[in-house]
Amino acid sequence: MNEQNQNQERDIYVAIADPTRRKLLHLLADVEELPLNELTVHFEMGRTAVSKHLAILKEARLVISRKIGRETRYRLNAAPLKEIEDWVSFYRKFWSERILLLNRILQEEQKMNLTVSQDFNFKSPIEKVWLALTDANTLAKWVMANDIKPVVGHKFQFRNEQWNLIIDSEVLEVEEPYKLAYTWVGGGINTTVTWTLRHEDGTTYLHLDQSGFEKEDQAFNGAKYGWAKMGEELKKVLVEM
Repeated sequence: MNEQNQNQERDIYVAIADPTRRKLLHLLADVEELPLNELTVHFEMGRTAVSKHLAILKEARLVISRKIGRETRYRLNAAPLKEIEDWVSFYRKFWSERILLLNRILQEEQKMNLTVSQDFNFKSPIEKVWLALTDANTLAKWVMANDIKPVVGHKFQFRNEQWNLIIDSEVLEVEEPYKLAYTWVGGGINTTVTWTLRHEDGTTYLHLDQSGFEKEDQAFNGAKYGWAKMGEELKKVLVEM
């Protein structure tokens, strides 16, 4: 780009940067042409100040003037604004593409964050419910055979020989007796199971989130059904404990 074009580009953007000059362009856009005195009445400034703004617009070729006797009349020359339109269009396209990309990312994240949630409540102490979640022998009575230990980083498996199913897990979080989280990977899914507990007025409230499902498919619906059924088994186990 040569020096003349650089100056022209700078002049156009400087010219429209001022709100008074933008208002002048707006006024001239609605008519064929106007004299200085008819433009001045729209501003709380004198003719000299308005003339200075018009001079800047003329330097940017956004306004053209002509004399009729002793009167100078001004009209809009919108052609140079095409440069600004092109500049804005480029960034409009840029942001439109970025917004579309962001929407796709959010949709993918939503797909990856489908969660199965279940709520249970038991007339058992919170410590007993915690034991049913973290003791391998007790957990096996209502979920599957396992070798869990409530230690962050401990890797273990759930195993069901009848279904030929193995679930690989790793303990992610332990906050005895209020929170337990571990991975649940197997059977075509890669998810995280999080148990949260609270005790209030003689009742232990147990909440389950199994997150990370990609879609509401057979695995997702199977998990909803499976945990509901296992929750009923847990209730029986707690009664027997």
